[in-house]
Amino acid sequence: MRDTLYPSNSTDLLNKGYDYIAKKQYSEAISVFKTYLITNPGDTKINMQLGYLYSETRSYENAYDRFSYVADYSSNPDEVDRARTSMWYMKELTIKNAKSSFELYFYNMYDSYYHNYVSNLLAHINFRLAKGIYVGPYVETYLDSKSSPENILNDRFFDIGGFTKFQLTDYMNFEVRIGYVREIDYKKNSLSFKPMLSLGTRLGTASFYKDRKSNRTENFYFDIYGVGLYDYKFRNVFAMLQLKEVLRYLTGGYSYLEFYTKQEASLDSKQLYYNNYLDLGAGIAFKPNMVSFPVFFVEAISRSYLVDENGNWLNGNFKSIFQVRGGFLIYFNTKL
Repeated sequence: MRDTLYPSNSTDLLNKGYDYIAKKQYSEAISVFKTYLITNPGDTKINMQLGYLYSETRSYENAYDRFSYVADYSSNPDEVDRARTSMWYMKELTIKNAKSSFELYFYNMYDSYYHNYVSNLLAHINFRLAKGIYVGPYVETYLDSKSSPENILNDRFFDIGGFTKFQLTDYMNFEVRIGYVREIDYKKNSLSFKPMLSLGTRLGTASFYKDRKSNRTENFYFDIYGVGLYDYKFRNVFAMLQLKEVLRYLTGGYSYLEFYTKQEASLDSKQLYYNNYLDLGAGIAFKPNMVSFPVFFVEAISRSYLVDENGNWLNGNFKSIFQVRGGFLIYFNTKL
């Protein structure tokens, strides 16, 4: 950004605006800075300041627009980095507070042990009724390329319906889904009813953006995630707990490389062998320098089945396998 010699009226406006900030009169400061930008639209420093003020007043979309302008037009690398970081936060806050939003999770991988392609897609359209309360339609499918009615490796299904979701705390969600499901391997259609309680938290730092001046490129964090649910279509209760320890190296911009270990335990009430297991694994993940780009991963997993194929629990004959997985994960959300 070029140094600017402000005329006296511009200087008065800036002084008045900063005086309002000192007094925490943010709406008045916004009005003053907007007036200043009428004659000085290219001043990225004041656009940046206006972005922070909009954030303070919870006007997250306006804040995003100001930060986006700075990221596109500032010639100051520090300003660009700060603006891009702030854009990410404003986008998340805009979606969180939106009256309606779209959320997509898509997991796709190849399993070397079974020579099997597995994919899971889940999409929600969220209508916000009140703080922490959402309703809307959903669609979910779980597929693989090797299962058959004679040799079931995963519960395959296509499910569509409506949901109600309650964000009980920052770490706990309760969701109820009711819909119509096609059970692929059992070749039947039925009512889908699924109440589920999920809990998750992250310990440590997981920075998502590396600016050009930062010497800090390493982050370590620890994820804990658990879910318990009843699945009416399979008349089955499921529980899962996953722990993940991650070392993240920021490689520039939004790009990072991760090395991780993870542990996962899965149980069900029907004692189906493919739903009862303990996983120990390690892997590498990479995300290119794009905000919504997929995360690619390769991981090695040692799986011990806790039930044998006859439904006997820990009888000494349950098998262990070693598999290498490679694939990608997409998580995308946006305001509607």
